[in-house]
Amino acid sequence: MGFFKDIKNLQETAREMTPPEHRGVRGGFRAMKDGVAHANQTLGQMANDGQKAQHLMHAGRVGTATVSGVRQTGTFVNNNPECELDLQVTVDGSAPYEVTHRQILAMVALPGFQPGASVPVRVDPNDPSSLIIA
Repeated sequence: MGFFKDIKNLQETAREMTPPEHRGVRGGFRAMKDGVAHANQTLGQMANDGQKAQHLMHAGRVGTATVSGVRQTGTFVNNNPECELDLQVTVDGSAPYEVTHRQILAMVALPGFQPGASVPVRVDPNDPSSLIIA
C-alpha cells in the first residue's frame, strides 16, 4: 500500500507546484507558449552577444584582467555554465578598474578562471565596462 500512497503524494505535490495558469489543457498550452517565449528571448540574447563579441574582437582595445571572483548563474548552454566574473581590468597600462562580467565558459576552461588568474580581454573603447574574454 505504501507505493501507491507515495504516488498519490507525488501527484498532489505536483498539482500544488503547478501554477494555476498552467493547469488543465489550456494551461498546458499557455505553459508551452511561455516556454517558447523564454527560449526566443534567450536565443535573441545569444545572437546579440555574438554580434558584440565580433565587434569587440575587431574594434576592442587589448587588455588584461585578473579574476577576483567567479560564480555560476545557474544557466547552462550545451552543458557549459554561464559564470559571473569579478575582474580587475587594465588597458594600455592605465589604472585597473573593476567590472562584473557574465560569459559562458567551457567546462574544460573553468580551472583557468579561478581567483588570481590573469586572462586576456578586449574592451569596448566607448564603454570600458563592456568587454569579452578573448
